[in-house]
Amino acid sequence: MTKGRTAAQNLTFSQCDALIFAPDAGALLQVCGISLLERSLRILQRLGCSKVTVLADASEEIALALSKPSWARSEIAISVRSLRGKAPQPDRAGRPVLITSASGYVEPRLLQALLDRGRPGIIVDSNPPAELLSSGLRTTHGWFCGAALVDARRHLLETNEPSLFPDILAAAESGELEIIDVEKEPRYVTSLRREIRPLWFPVPSPQQRRHAENLILNAAQNGALDLPAKVHAPIETWIVRRLCRAPITPTQITLLTAAVSGVTTWNFATGHLIAGTLLALTVGVLDGLDGKQARVKVETTELGKREHLLDYVLELSWWSALAFHFASMHQLPQAGLWLALLFVADLIDRLAKANVKRQTGRNLDDVSPFDRLVRLIGGRRNIYVWILAAGLALGVADKAFFGLCAWGGMTAAIHVFRAVAIRRQRSQLA
Repeated sequence: MTKGRTAAQNLTFSQCDALIFAPDAGALLQVCGISLLERSLRILQRLGCSKVTVLADASEEIALALSKPSWARSEIAISVRSLRGKAPQPDRAGRPVLITSASGYVEPRLLQALLDRGRPGIIVDSNPPAELLSSGLRTTHGWFCGAALVDARRHLLETNEPSLFPDILAAAESGELEIIDVEKEPRYVTSLRREIRPLWFPVPSPQQRRHAENLILNAAQNGALDLPAKVHAPIETWIVRRLCRAPITPTQITLLTAAVSGVTTWNFATGHLIAGTLLALTVGVLDGLDGKQARVKVETTELGKREHLLDYVLELSWWSALAFHFASMHQLPQAGLWLALLFVADLIDRLAKANVKRQTGRNLDDVSPFDRLVRLIGGRRNIYVWILAAGLALGVADKAFFGLCAWGGMTAAIHVFRAVAIRRQRSQLA
């Protein structure tokens, strides 16, 4: 976003119309389980759009494809019009129109950047990756990325041309439209704890489709992972690459993961530690699938964003079940106290991280190389399960439980120290 922009300048979909340009069959190309057109509609719904016009050459084929129910875009009203003839006009005079092409992919950050500017603009890329640029339009500012915010009165006049974009590109060249360069857009994504260049590409050829899918799968990967998660990540990606083609929703994956977690708790409480640990290791992989599936297929929901709360409750049930087992078997009489330490440490750790995020806009886990190292090996569920597995292999499961509780306390202490240091550093710079 440009500096100095106020909230009043930002547009929302209550203030502008949306139009998807689908000039050919490329809009129906399947990439990671859904068509490029379906992907565009799902993105627009999640940006707040409730009504969109699809301008298509093969309008009957497009209308047939869109007639199939899709819960992931069920809140958006869609009208399909032929590309040949008069272009659609906005519902109310003076409303800007967000135009995006379904013959390609433009990620939500870039469309949001157009809305945030609050004035006519066009997205270009002055330094695009070359792998998928077998087609596309160019301006003197860079490759056109397939999205623009325009004044309907100037750029959506009657037309019989097969493309809406030549006039828009000409307006960009003349300076009528603000240039938004992908190369200069912010790259840090707080929810993913990583920097990643905003993604776009024109419709890929059959030979390029796998590479396009790789780009989308990579963009769905969280950053600043712990050591076990680095092992899980390629396994998760391999599974999601295949899972995204099946009619399986992220919610269904979440429920499956919760069920396996519940069985894990029961095994720990009843002393079946090997079975419980194997299931806990399985949960480590399953838990990454729902979020990745949701991001890859644009099936995120408000409920899904709170899925981590269920994970947290189930995780706490694991440690509580282990403490119960070790205390009842008199292997670790103080197990309840160590459990309390783990709970308190986890709470303090979360407060420290929240404080840093308020100050910096970044997760503490990736503020500095040191913090990324702490994230790699610090106390959290995956690391705790590995500690427990090592203890079981060595025949000292009770000592492993004590160790994971102590490791959680040490991690929290480090994070508190870092939160205080970051606060002091920012106060000195202020």
